[in-house]
Amino acid sequence: IFVPARNIVEALGGRITWFPALKLLNIYIDNHTVSLVIDDPSLEIDGKIVSLENPARIIDNRVMIPLEVIKIITQVEIKWNNQTKTLSINTIRPYLLKIRSYSHPDKTRIVIDLSEKTEFKANLLTNPDRIFIDIIGSIIKLEDSLKQIEINDGVIKTVRTAQYNQEVVRVVFDLYQKFKYDLFSLTDPDRIVIDVFRPEEKEKAISEPLPTKSEEKPSIEPKISEKRVVIIDPGHGGSDPGAIGPTRLKEKEVTLSIALYLEKQLREAGISAYLTRNKDEFVYLEDRVNFANQKNGFIFISIHTNSVLNHRPSAGGIETFVLSSKYIGASAKDVADRENRASRAHPELDTDLAKIIADLEESANIQYSLDFADIVQKKLVKYLKLEDRGVKQAPFVVLKGVNMVAVIVEVAFISNPKEEKLLKDDSFRKNAAQALFEAIKYYIENTPDEV
Repeated sequence: IFVPARNIVEALGGRITWFPALKLLNIYIDNHTVSLVIDDPSLEIDGKIVSLENPARIIDNRVMIPLEVIKIITQVEIKWNNQTKTLSINTIRPYLLKIRSYSHPDKTRIVIDLSEKTEFKANLLTNPDRIFIDIIGSIIKLEDSLKQIEINDGVIKTVRTAQYNQEVVRVVFDLYQKFKYDLFSLTDPDRIVIDVFRPEEKEKAISEPLPTKSEEKPSIEPKISEKRVVIIDPGHGGSDPGAIGPTRLKEKEVTLSIALYLEKQLREAGISAYLTRNKDEFVYLEDRVNFANQKNGFIFISIHTNSVLNHRPSAGGIETFVLSSKYIGASAKDVADRENRASRAHPELDTDLAKIIADLEESANIQYSLDFADIVQKKLVKYLKLEDRGVKQAPFVVLKGVNMVAVIVEVAFISNPKEEKLLKDDSFRKNAAQALFEAIKYYIENTPDEV
């Protein structure tokens, strides 16, 4: 069964972009980025290749996709009634996306990422000692490897997840002994957080009984640690102008302006911030990396504007990039090639860089960077009101060597006449800085001290 791509995707709250010359269809829905090529029996979803029984087709001059595509990329139930020739779509209940753990000297923190906010309750049991959280009205959508996680840090032995009944997912924390714990929820993105305290820190724990609904215990914002140093990297500079707009606006001017506004806001908020350049000068990418590491940065954010060749001046929007040995997402290769030109080692990128990054991809920093990138992307789209082109990954020189959470932001397309005009506007630049400031502040305040 084939359905019109645009109709079904937009009905489900997503959006598509279509490139006729390439016969390429990109779908953005439920935080997924999906690429399909007409008559190709596979699709790419978030960098993974998935085989299809039937490829996308052009039928009567309309781009049509098989229903299996929708089933793969969305959490909905789809039923086709052959007699009435009608399609019914039922939204599936909230589901678990991911479970993350962080071990600290005073506690172990477990974060349960959800598709949307929902109610939950918890209790402490003995013989054996364990805590369970019941997530109401939800289902499991975890990979098998996440259904039982070994922690073994002296506080929690394992975290087990199962569908307790049709309406409840139960997450069980097997303990070494009975510990006090704290339970609360956070939003944007929606998640449940449990802190299990070691005995010497029990005075920090809350008393039972625990809340039965996520709304009953508001999250407590921790103080911003002085160790949370932010490195701001204004792209290009000096002899490297970066991309140049239709009216000759230079990328290097825009990025420095936004960076200076951002630095000012961070310092006023009590957050340590450093610029890799504070004037119009050329700095090699490797030197930017070394500077960031010398300052013991917690977050590295490289600011850029996007650009495409003259045959697509209408391309526009916002993208945020994270390190990868592969090009994940449409346009990722073009952007990476352009931004890597200021590297001393650029001619050898395809061989040496790929090997280095492949070793780094499984590191925690990559995963944290993806989390941070998602927050940055949402804030920029909210403030700048431009197309959301999503979070993508590519092998950037300036990201590969930094020992911290690191992203590249492309705040708009300087090659787009309308967006170039916006980039000239000081208020637009301040809005971009405000969005980045809020993303950084939010991430710092909601991330454990040691990750």
